Amino acid sequence: MVNTKFLQNILWRNINSFQNSGYRNFIYLNFNREYLFSTMSSKGQPEWHVPENKLPLPTLKLYNSLTRSKVDFVPKNGKQITWYNCGPTVYDSSHIGHARLYVTIDILRRILTDYFNYDILFVMNITDIDDKIILRARQNYLFNNFKSVTNSLSQELIDQVKAALNDFAQTKLGVANNGPALNLAPSKEDPKYLLYANTLRETVQTVASAECSLEDNDLSQEAAHQLLVGSKDVVQSWLDKEKGHTVTDQKVFRDLAAYWEKDFMKDMELLNVRPCDILTRVSEYVPEIVEYVKRIIENGYGYVVDGSVYFDTKAFDAKDAHNYAKLQPWSAGNEGLIEEGEGSLGSKLLGKKNKSDFALWKKSKPGEPSWESPWGLGRPGWHIECSAMASEILGENMDIHSGGIDLAFPHHDNELAQSEAYHGCAQWVNYFIHVGHLHVEGQKMSKSLKNFITIRQALEKYTPRQLRLCFLLHQWDSKLDFKESSMVEVKNVESILNNFFINTKALLNEHKHNAYESDGTHRYRNPEKEIISLLREKQVAIHTALCDSINTPAAMSELMELITNANIYLSNGRNNINVYVLENVAKYVTKMLRIFGVVGNSALEEIGFGVSEQQNVGNTEDIVLPYLRILSGFRDNVRDLARQERDHSEFLVLSDKLRDVDLVELGVSLDDQEDGKALVKLVDKNELIKAREAKLRAQAEKAARKEETAKAKEEERQKRLEKGKIAAEDMFKDVKDEEQKNAYSAFDEQGIPTLDGQGQELPKSRIKKLKKEWEAQKKLHAEYLVWVADNKEPTNTE
Repeated sequence: MVNTKFLQNILWRNINSFQNSGYRNFIYLNFNREYLFSTMSSKGQPEWHVPENKLPLPTLKLYNSLTRSKVDFVPKNGKQITWYNCGPTVYDSSHIGHARLYVTIDILRRILTDYFNYDILFVMNITDIDDKIILRARQNYLFNNFKSVTNSLSQELIDQVKAALNDFAQTKLGVANNGPALNLAPSKEDPKYLLYANTLRETVQTVASAECSLEDNDLSQEAAHQLLVGSKDVVQSWLDKEKGHTVTDQKVFRDLAAYWEKDFMKDMELLNVRPCDILTRVSEYVPEIVEYVKRIIENGYGYVVDGSVYFDTKAFDAKDAHNYAKLQPWSAGNEGLIEEGEGSLGSKLLGKKNKSDFALWKKSKPGEPSWESPWGLGRPGWHIECSAMASEILGENMDIHSGGIDLAFPHHDNELAQSEAYHGCAQWVNYFIHVGHLHVEGQKMSKSLKNFITIRQALEKYTPRQLRLCFLLHQWDSKLDFKESSMVEVKNVESILNNFFINTKALLNEHKHNAYESDGTHRYRNPEKEIISLLREKQVAIHTALCDSINTPAAMSELMELITNANIYLSNGRNNINVYVLENVAKYVTKMLRIFGVVGNSALEEIGFGVSEQQNVGNTEDIVLPYLRILSGFRDNVRDLARQERDHSEFLVLSDKLRDVDLVELGVSLDDQEDGKALVKLVDKNELIKAREAKLRAQAEKAARKEETAKAKEEERQKRLEKGKIAAEDMFKDVKDEEQKNAYSAFDEQGIPTLDGQGQELPKSRIKKLKKEWEAQKKLHAEYLVWVADNKEPTNTE
């Protein structure tokens, strides 16, 4: 074999004569490389075998309203997604239906971003120009002004409210008010009939109360304001009809929208909904909307009528590349839906060529906000706003457009038509996803049905986490029935998750203290292998579920099954488990819940729901001293008892107080285990207090039941003793029949009757029955005699 080192030395001595040191190094290094390659070539690397994927994963599919089926999700630009979501019309409190929509969209967005690793540009609008906003702002403004100048109750004020009442009855219900007794026949044509009827009845009662105050000579401002507040809906509707045209300050409309936009954003923050990347407001895009409408007209799909601009659906539909009402073609001629989409202020639009045509630009009437346009003063139609704003940011095509299913027609269908007319394209949106309806206890949410729940009201009863879990447990595009029974299930799921996290974290924290100790055996046997195998199986199943149009109910079901099996493994006892196996499961579950938004973004721990950064602030003394004070107090009490040589039971009482009272106040749970050592858990203080109170209630109820049972037993014993005073031989002698005569006339030597009161011989079956009664009485009398003897009371025979 060639001695490499020897050859190198010879070469180095020969090339040292070169003056250029860089050249010397070049020769030396290349010699080594060439030599090594030449020696290695005689024995090459073995063939590398390309691995075979034995478990090919599914591709992501989404339910697309444009096809009414699940289709492969293919973004137009690699891993980047453009997404536009229809935001709220801000004129009132957001309700639980809004929560379902925006939390669900947030879940989908988080999964696409954090699980499938797409880069999303997420745009959402705020509708701050709308018929509802205009009407509400105007009415509030007029009512507040009217109330501010009303200083006393008077007959004139009552007459004004009565006039408003009569106008409301005629306008809303088609009836006249002739007094408190209203003959209101139900009408199936108007879904708001019940709400209007209730409003009318409440106002009648308020007026009657005001008239009583007037008779009692109560003319105070308080009495006047009670009348106005109690009849607000009726009075403000009347004021708007009389004076609505006088409201000209656009700030009136913007202030209302700004107030409710802020309220909506606060709700979204409470629900842990991620803010959008770009927020658009209609009022800020009016110039772009005007240009958008102009281009639609130029392209031959819009026409002007008396200062308003309409979209020509027939002209659009006639083009080969275009189709009107792609989402719901069967609704294209539904005049009710079309009018509803046009808004409440003059929805009966005049001069339209076709009944399916809709407004792109509305001529403003007195009392409405307005902007300059080539067609005169006006304001945007509802549908055009999203088209213009989305196009301005996302261009002539987007990957995803989302919103509630109630917006599919006419709003989203009109969006598609006018946008494709503007861009001259055949497909403005590639994937349209619609979140399903939310009903409350099986009924559509309605103020008239008194099942209208605002987000704040829901959050008084349920936590943001519970609401999100509720939405996760239902498929995003299906109807959800929000009811008490379903929330009980949600709370149960939350409890199972939380208990699993608490137990796992407690075991891990305990394991840190003896992590490097070993008894010479490992703990990775069949139970551990089964849990790890199940974890990997569930990871595949959850991925499959999420690829199936983001099926979160199926994914959650797989997670819960994984936790159920992990809890069974946990039940083996801490000396028979591998904490690292549990840690793997807990970290994966936490990761998925964080992706779903159930675990907050600010949670610090890798396992569990976590403690937010805000909850974790404070210096070391503030955090540690409460625990040290309890420890010191416990030590003092133990020493005191020991010095007094008290009974050991008092030490147990002291220990129980430490567990059930002192540590509970600090959110510490001591879970007594079979091996005699407690497992230390950090649990939410309020949850521990609730559990303690529930335990005390259960103990009190048990004690009360025990006392009641003992009382009933004592009463029964007293009855037996009282009955047992009579000897069996005497029990039948004074028995009377229905006529109060002696029932029996002859007895045997034991006192059992043989003849009835008329001297007739008793049947054998009757005698047999009487003998059983005699035997029972004999037993009772014997018990009585024992009791008498024990209590040393004299008997009647003594």
